[in-house]
Amino acid sequence: MLWILALIPVLGLAVAGLFMLERMLVYPFDPAEVAPADLGLNTAQVIRFTKGGRDIVIWAAPPRQGRPTLFYLHGNAGNLADRAPHFEAFAEMGFGIVAPAYRGSSGSRGWPYQRAILGDTEAIYKDLLSGALTGQPARPVLYGESLGTAVATHLNARLDQADRPAAIVLEAPLASIGEIAGNVQPKLQFLTAIMPSPWRSVDRAAALTGPLLILHGSDDALIPIAQGRALFDAAPSGDKQFHEAIGAGHSDVIQGDALEVLLAFLNRF
Repeated sequence: MLWILALIPVLGLAVAGLFMLERMLVYPFDPAEVAPADLGLNTAQVIRFTKGGRDIVIWAAPPRQGRPTLFYLHGNAGNLADRAPHFEAFAEMGFGIVAPAYRGSSGSRGWPYQRAILGDTEAIYKDLLSGALTGQPARPVLYGESLGTAVATHLNARLDQADRPAAIVLEAPLASIGEIAGNVQPKLQFLTAIMPSPWRSVDRAAALTGPLLILHGSDDALIPIAQGRALFDAAPSGDKQFHEAIGAGHSDVIQGDALEVLLAFLNRF
């Protein structure tokens, strides 16, 4: 009996170490909060989502008449300020933006892990649908970037059919965290399998039934294009499109032909 009690602190340290490793590998966020206006985004405002004890920072900008709102889920590095060029370009084209920052990013409080991020994101999304978030009900286009593609895919699968987005855009999507780890360092693949955030997007692809656009760089060294194609092939949508951005890596997909394809897709909604 005593040896079992002696194991408790050891197991506690192991679990804490696993969470710390996950934070370093999956969620290397920048916690600094930056005001959109400081970056020239004068149409964007900051909303603090505090429902249910949450404290999540959201950047939001209204659409022009007849344009969709993008529910933008960012990637796993940096913060919202690093996506300012994206947001500025979308705003100039009249698209609305609602971009929540995950726990630990951009001034949002709390510890990031899969279940918490999904709970936060779903609550914010539903308040956007109802109009409680911005004062104007909106059925958005769901836009995921890198890690955000996993959040988008899982969120979509959790929603009732009537609440699902008007369309989904996935930029540099991943099939799972384990497959990324296996690509970067095979020895990490075992550890990612026991982390609290496996983010197995391919297991949620069956819910991708609506309009879908996947954009992926041909030279993406972090998330190989094969992962994006696997997600595309698994999606049953009858209205889906895959665009390979020739010569693009992981963070420079939206340019040239890919930008034209994206705009043509968004202008449908």
